[in-house]
Order: sequence, then structure tokens, then C-alpha cells
Amino acid sequence: MCRSVIIRRDRADALRCMHILLTRPKDDIPALKHKLVEQGFTVSACPMLDINIMPVKEGDTSTAQKIATAQAYLFTSANGVRAASHHGFPKTPDLPVFAVGPATADACRIAGFKTVTEAGGDVQSLVGIIKATDIAEVSGSLVHISGRDQAGNLVQQLCDAGYDATSLVLYRAETISALPEDIATLLASGDIEAVMFYSSRTATHFVTLTEYAGIKLSITAYCLSEAVAQILKQAGVADIKVAETTTEDSMLNMLAEHH
Repeated sequence: MCRSVIIRRDRADALRCMHILLTRPKDDIPALKHKLVEQGFTVSACPMLDINIMPVKEGDTSTAQKIATAQAYLFTSANGVRAASHHGFPKTPDLPVFAVGPATADACRIAGFKTVTEAGGDVQSLVGIIKATDIAEVSGSLVHISGRDQAGNLVQQLCDAGYDATSLVLYRAETISALPEDIATLLASGDIEAVMFYSSRTATHFVTLTEYAGIKLSITAYCLSEAVAQILKQAGVADIKVAETTTEDSMLNMLAEHH
């Protein structure tokens, strides 16, 4: 049952639950979908990115050295945590871990890391919280376990601040080649009323695929940040909402306020 009445822009007399499209990677979909369905939303999913874990070559001394000299691990997404788990992390469960936000921190704890500090949801807050701790600048590397395509320049910011920081790339996120036919049909017909966007890369690729399919977007875009919102604005999306903070809880609260 719908818990509220949704009035569509093009059909003011239509009374039904808002239909939301999720664009996050596949492994992030189930928990988010469950929360939204419980709140009364209709949910479809179309991950814009496929996450592929990269192998670590046998005898890779560079990777072994990074792990051996680490004094803390840094994670900016749950994808990094899952990739680390695939490769047998945590090697040392008591080693401090810094996570970009609550969802990533929860993934770290589930993976077995015992000492997890969470930041406010973006790279700047992650850098700030590292600087505010007693992590030493010269006692070992801060190892950012990441994907091949990184946003936020975390390692460079830490190096500029005097830390020994390095990246350990364990996965790659590859864009899908086209919208699935059912999703394209739902978007073209206006049956999907809202889309959630968590990253600039996802938003950019969504715009590219819808333009290629000849779909004129008539959606409400729920965006994690102003940077993401700008991409949708440039694509001509008129109804854009931006979360107060760069966390999933803020995204869900924003949806509840407008539902």
C-alpha cells in the first residue's frame, strides 16, 4: 500500500506509489531496494557500472610491500571493501581502517575489520578525520584500497599533507553498453518518475545512454551532491533534488520528504 499520494507532473490525477530507478552497482542494490520498498516505493534497478575484481599477480612485490608496510587502510566505497575481502583482507584485523561514510564503515565491520573510523561521506571529511587522529605521518603507509577510476584525489591530498599514502587498486568499474529494453521502455513512457544518482560517473553515463536511446527525460533526479546535480542540470533535467550530506541516509531522508 502507498503511504502517501503522489501527483505526477504529467498526470495529476494518477494516484500510485512513486516508481524509482536505482543506478548503483549490483551488490549495492538489494539493501537499498529493501529500504525503499518498505517505505512504499516501487523500485526498478539498472546498475550503470559493472564491478570487476582485479587479480593480484603472483609475485607482485609492489602489492606485497604496500600491505606489509601499511599502518592503516582507507576505503571510499563498499566496492573496495568487497574487493579487499575477495583477496583475503583483513590480513591484520586490528589495523586501523578509515571509511568515507557510514555505509562503507558498515561494510568494513561486516568484512571483519575491528577498528573502523567513519567520515562524513566525502573525501574532504575523510582527509580531515585522518588528520585529527594520532596516525603518524612517518610510521607506515596509508593504503587506499580503491578502483581503477578514482574520484577525489585522496592519496594526493594526504601526500600533500605530509603522509606516506598510496593506492592499492583491486577492482575496476566498467560502464554498461546500453539500457536494458524494459528500463528504456519505462523511462520513455514516464512510468519511472525518479532516479537516484550517487556519483558523477553514473550520472554522466545515464545521460549518455538515454540520449543514445532517444529518450526525453521527465524525471526527478535525486542526487548525492551538487557535482552530480550539475550533470543532470546540463542534460536538461528540470526537477533536481540534492542531499544535505553525502550519505545514503541523507538520500533516503530527502526521498521521504518529497514522497
